[in-house]
Amino acid sequence: MKKILLILAVFTFTAGYAQKGDDTVKETTFKVEGVCGMCEKRIESAALRTKGVKLAEWDKESKDLRIVYNSKKATLEDIQTAVSVDGHDTPTTKADSTNYAKLPNCCRYRDGAKCND
Repeated sequence: MKKILLILAVFTFTAGYAQKGDDTVKETTFKVEGVCGMCEKRIESAALRTKGVKLAEWDKESKDLRIVYNSKKATLEDIQTAVSVDGHDTPTTKADSTNYAKLPNCCRYRDGAKCND
């Protein structure tokens, strides 16, 4: 009986603690321009380098970047800026021409590059 009560007490405490943090963890999806697997790695890495981002998955078919992040440590604008600094356009932040020009030729989506992988 004591074990059951202890387990229930621990479960109640951890469930209550987890619920308090739920409002800071956000999940969202936004479009990011890119064409290939190299773009995928670059986009996901840029998002993950942003403090507070826990997950970043980019789909090259849909061009959607799904992210999970702590909204107390990062904003959606922070994440989109980080991705654009690595040469990829987002809905709110366009990569500047210098950063875009650093992309390999096969990744230059503005110039009509197509996915080869």
